[in-house]
This record gives sequence, structure tokens and C-alpha cells, in this order.
Amino acid sequence: MPRKRAQHRRHVTRRGLWLAALLAAAGGPAAVAGAQSETYSLEVRGAGFKRFSIQLPEAGVDASAAGSGRDIAAARETLARDLIYSGYFFVMDQNSSPYLPQGVSRAWNAANERPQERPHRVEASWKGAGSGLTVDLRLVDGAGQQIVGKRYQIGDAGPRPAMHHFADQIVKALTGERGIAQTKIAFARMSGRNSEICSVDYDGFGDKALTAQRALTLSPCWGTGRQWIAFTSYAEGQPWLYRLDQGAQRLRPVSQSPGLNTTPDWSGARAEFALTLTRDGNAEIYRMDRDGRGAQRLTHHPAIDTSPAWSPGGQQIAFTSDRSGVPQIYVMDADGGNVRRLTKHGLYSDSPAWSPDGQWIVYVSRADGEFQLRVGKTDGTDERVVVRDGQNDSPSWANDSRHIAFASRRGGGRAVYVVDLYSGLERRLTSGSQEAITPAWSME
Repeated sequence: MPRKRAQHRRHVTRRGLWLAALLAAAGGPAAVAGAQSETYSLEVRGAGFKRFSIQLPEAGVDASAAGSGRDIAAARETLARDLIYSGYFFVMDQNSSPYLPQGVSRAWNAANERPQERPHRVEASWKGAGSGLTVDLRLVDGAGQQIVGKRYQIGDAGPRPAMHHFADQIVKALTGERGIAQTKIAFARMSGRNSEICSVDYDGFGDKALTAQRALTLSPCWGTGRQWIAFTSYAEGQPWLYRLDQGAQRLRPVSQSPGLNTTPDWSGARAEFALTLTRDGNAEIYRMDRDGRGAQRLTHHPAIDTSPAWSPGGQQIAFTSDRSGVPQIYVMDADGGNVRRLTKHGLYSDSPAWSPDGQWIVYVSRADGEFQLRVGKTDGTDERVVVRDGQNDSPSWANDSRHIAFASRRGGGRAVYVVDLYSGLERRLTSGSQEAITPAWSME
């Protein structure tokens, strides 16, 4: 890569991640080709994990549901995909062969450990009814004892919501962890100089646009329970923070301070935003409620302070600052006190995100000409690279503290990807030729 162009990429990435100002001036991310990404495994919770073996035999179909073969097949594919992408299961068909739903790479469901001799099994029984399809789902152990049983009425949305719910029930029952099958990822989709906020199911299906502003709109964050989504938009010509409530058509202004109102992060525990404002002539971290009231300035430094990220309980905020001469990750208390530097390696670092279990912080770091994803403990120890090569940015955790969504430039375009920190496996989440940036994973 020519030296001049590499320097330009650094400037674009810094502004794009921190303030989004250059995106407005340039009309979108810089078109700089990045190298192919290479992923490295991070064993977050310790070595020796063995996946559960689980069978998905052919469903039992009552004569009344005989004409619903497409929905029944889609349901089985969805449930299999959910279990595989959770990372906890080796999924097999009735013949104990690996079951690969459409679009799932073999790497995600390879038999790289010996399947259990008496695997768990999901039994499905479908019936037709006057109001539509009904399915009874049972998770049984190797001895045939039921662990979870649910009945679902399949509505206008088809079988996917029911399968997502049951997949999360299985994960909870067998691991004690929260499932991610019912979550969504919001992101900004570029179209020329403009972008719109879109959302997609965690498995890459159900892609839809949430806004139609015909303006640069980016950096979404979800409200509690997905009741609303907030983002920065130039819908009225200025980079203001807006909220779009569930079911609403019009944007609700949250922060319209002079200058930038950007990089919002919502704390459900505190019911407050942390965000970056430049109304005082410099980028500083503020906090405010969901309607923009009670704004309180938290940082007071001539350096650029931006990209705040709440801790799960709302007691602390991680953020980016160049007060040391190069952007680094810092942590402060929720009132702005007790500021301490987290990253000390001297590499350009930005865009922190705090894991929902409170143990880890992921961030972007520049090394060897690439923008890597790094994860470390919240005291700055046990740091390691999880995505090394390529131009990667905007990491966002799933609620299981195991998966991370991020934007990455590979092969000429930017898209949203997901990495599993146990296995190091990645998958592309967004499709199409339009670039996708600034992902935000919902907690529900």
C-alpha cells in the first residue's frame, strides 16, 4: 500500500470511529482495500470445553400439516443454525451425521470432537389447526427424559421466532448461559453520501431498514428491551442525536447541542446515555437521560475524549482519549472521577466495548498497518488479539459475552461480521454490495 494512502486510511479510521465527522465530509468510509482477515482463538472461560452433541431428527408431521412442508423445513434449518452459531453444540441429523443448514460453513459444525454416545435430541411434532400451524418441541437427554418442552403457535412471521425462542431455552437449560438467537444487530448501511440505520437477526436473516432519512445516519445503540434505538443523524443538517421509538415513524431529538452529538452508549442500569459532545469547543464525554435531560459533563481535558462505553452495572465508563499523545483506552467512574489509563502498549487504540459479564473490554488497535480487535481484562491484563489482519472497527458484544459483531473491510467492501471467541471462527452477517458499518448488538 503506498505510504500516502496508508496515512489517509489512518486519518479516516480515527475520525470514523471517534467522531464520524470525516464521514460527513467524505460521504462515507474511505475506499481503501484491506488485507484478508485472520482470526485467532481466544479461550475466554478456560480450556477443555466440549460441545454438546444434539440430534435433530426429521419432524413428526400430522396429516393436518401435510401442506406446510416449506415452513417445517425452514423451522428445522433455523433451529439447527441457532444451535450451531451458539457455539455450544455439535448438531447431527437422525443418522448422527453433521447437519449443515443452508449458508453455514462446515467449519462451524465439524465433528472435531467425538460425539457423545447418547446425545441430546430435539423432537418436533407438527399439526395443522384452524388458526394455523402448531408445533410441540421437546429437548430430551440421552435416556429420553424431557428437559424442556414448549408448544408454539406459528403466526404471520413464520416459524423463525418460535425456533429462536426454543434455541435460547436449550442453551439456558444445558449451559446456564443466556442465548443470543432472539437478539438483533443494528448497523448503518451506506448508499453514496448517505446511510440508513438497519437491523438484522443475529443469524443474518430478517434484514430491514429502520430509518429513511436520506442523510448520513450512523452509530446506533439499542434501548432497554429494544423499545427504541438511538443514533447520530444529519437528518436536519447537523450531527444530532435522535431516538426512534418502537412502532414510531418520526424521530425524537435527544441532543441538539452545537457541534457533534455522537458515539452514544446506553446504560440500562442507570437509564442514561454516555455520548460525545463538542459544544464546548472540544470533544468531551457527557451523560444524560433518554430525553436529553440532566446533561452532565464528565471529562475536562484539552485532549479529545470520545467513544464512551458503560460497564454492565453503570458504575464505570471506558472511553478513548489522546491525552497521552496517541489514542488510548481509559476508564473512569460514572461521575467522571478516578480516571486511569487501561491500555499501555503505545499502539493507537479506540472504540472500547465492555462485555456484559463485566470481565472484558474489546477495542480496536492499530498494529503492523492493520486495525486489529484486541480483548483484555478490565484491569488491563490478559490482553490478546482476536482479529488480526484487515481493517476492523466498531466492536459490539452479544449478551453471552462470547460473540462480537464488528465492521471489517475485506476484498474491497465493508460488511458486518461476527467472531466466536471460543473457536475463533468468523461469519459474515450482512449481505449485498452496499457497505455496512457501526454495528450494535442488542442485549435482548
